[in-house]
Amino acid sequence: MLDQAAKWDAAPSWATAALTGKRVTARSLDLPDQALVSGDLTAFGQIAGLAWQGEGALGPVLGETFTVRLARDRLLAVGRLHEAVSEGWNAAGFAATAIGGANHVFELTGEGVEDLLSRATTLDLANPGPSAAASFAGVPAIVYRFSPSGGTRLHVERGLAVYVWTWLRTVLEE
Repeated sequence: MLDQAAKWDAAPSWATAALTGKRVTARSLDLPDQALVSGDLTAFGQIAGLAWQGEGALGPVLGETFTVRLARDRLLAVGRLHEAVSEGWNAAGFAATAIGGANHVFELTGEGVEDLLSRATTLDLANPGPSAAASFAGVPAIVYRFSPSGGTRLHVERGLAVYVWTWLRTVLEE
């Protein structure tokens, strides 16, 4: 029988995965607390004690718990949510869905990150827009800056993580 799995790169050990190029370093991060929030974002923000508007593409986030904007009525909340926010529908008019490890997260650092973003996305780096949702190397992603580390974080669907890692490795080896 034909072994189709042999065509694909094996996943690296994500706990230690790191790539270093001339001007960019990429590493894998484990962010287990992630939730999609839809509906009345103002009510969510008041209850959760988080920014209801969320940061847009390449917007800087602070701390370990924050929000990034995905659409007019949708946020990605990263970090532990206030206990008053329950999973599922909340009477205040929003829904919260824990996605845990459904997204794989990479952090890109170095002086060449903007050049890499110019190559991987269609974002206007001078005015990237209110939504952190973008295409990165041809796959759906969430892109924002994480101020404590100075890095740019990239969330992609876990099933696409090896592809993005292979793309990053290829570009950083050039």
